[in-house]
Amino acid sequence: MKKSTVCGIVAIGPGDVIGKNGVMPWYSRKDFYHFRTLTTPFPCMFGKHTFENLPMRPLPNRLNVVLSSSYQDEFRGGIFCAKTIESAIEKCKDFPYVFICGGAKVYEYALLHDLIDIMYITKIYDNELAKNIEKNGNDYVRFPVSTNEFFASQNWVLKRMLYPEGKLPIECNDITTKFFKYVRVRG
Repeated sequence: MKKSTVCGIVAIGPGDVIGKNGVMPWYSRKDFYHFRTLTTPFPCMFGKHTFENLPMRPLPNRLNVVLSSSYQDEFRGGIFCAKTIESAIEKCKDFPYVFICGGAKVYEYALLHDLIDIMYITKIYDNELAKNIEKNGNDYVRFPVSTNEFFASQNWVLKRMLYPEGKLPIECNDITTKFFKYVRVRG
């Protein structure tokens, strides 16, 4: 039976923050370049709320998959709407890779049900953001598991840090970003 490699991709700021009011609380050209490079031309899955808050939708040159328990599995206007992550993964089985792109509930479900094979994590380092999060912590959405603990477990192996020394093939003065690739060890 053919199966796609399921990848998670996320940018995580200080305190495991991934969003505020439906958007990322930072802007990183490096991370956008990294996201576009990895996910094109593969299917990208989003929870309904995350998809609705994308700055550009649907994402070009990718099958956009929107997840909601209120949907039936069907195509609407070039977007595949799926009731479950499992049905979406099954629909995308002819692609070598499929990317789970958020939000927090989608990541949580996929990680805790062992659906993700590879996890790409961008760590965002920004002192001003860290201070703001510390002051107004309840305003932010956090990644659903502690990245330090979860990805340090025996089930995950850090394969490599992408772009050594933070160098990407684009020029930009950006907030500090580091890119990591974790692979799930299957017994």
